[in-house]
Amino acid sequence: MSVRIWNRLRRDGPVETARTAALRIRKLAYLREEHVWYQCDLDEQRPRRDLPEGVRLVSADVCQVDALASFGRDPEEARQCLAGGNDVWLAFEGDQPLFACFTFLHAAPVMAASGGTLSLPPGAACLEDSVTSPAARGRGIAPAAWTLIGDELERRGFRAIVTKIETSNTASRRAVEKVGFRSVAVMQHKRVGPRRRTSVEAVGSGLGSELAARLS
Repeated sequence: MSVRIWNRLRRDGPVETARTAALRIRKLAYLREEHVWYQCDLDEQRPRRDLPEGVRLVSADVCQVDALASFGRDPEEARQCLAGGNDVWLAFEGDQPLFACFTFLHAAPVMAASGGTLSLPPGAACLEDSVTSPAARGRGIAPAAWTLIGDELERRGFRAIVTKIETSNTASRRAVEKVGFRSVAVMQHKRVGPRRRTSVEAVGSGLGSELAARLS
């Protein structure tokens, strides 16, 4: 049994785990999704959020990524992310992990992209898989972490961060907007068996048109 399945069983129980597995199998046959792509310009003044006192954000190493198991994530995926020259970020309070996310610096895993990988525009990084532990929600940890991640990526020479969020996920959309992200494209992806279709419409200014060209 894989680490991910074991952690999900322990966290959600066998009934919920079986339901989630059934939904994933159904998605292999039919899937329809709509995401909004967001962009945050790092070289412009951004709204700032601070981490709560006692919480620290780290760029994780191969040993620290074992903490992802507490979120039901497979640490091996994080190790592969690091091996590809990308970042895994973790926020801790003491030894307790509260938040995690990934930043991809050259190419990002995007199911709707050709081959499942999106080649990123020059100077742009991609934020993915943000998750906050249930006990830490409502403390503003995610927006504060994104603020600090933006500072670090700007220091490295990146000019923008892009991220995608399901259209229906209003809570996450509001959260990224609090730290300076703005919508630049709407992406629709449909899959019926082996057939796929992706359409992207740019909105406003920014990298929307370039993302559309790379994804459509």
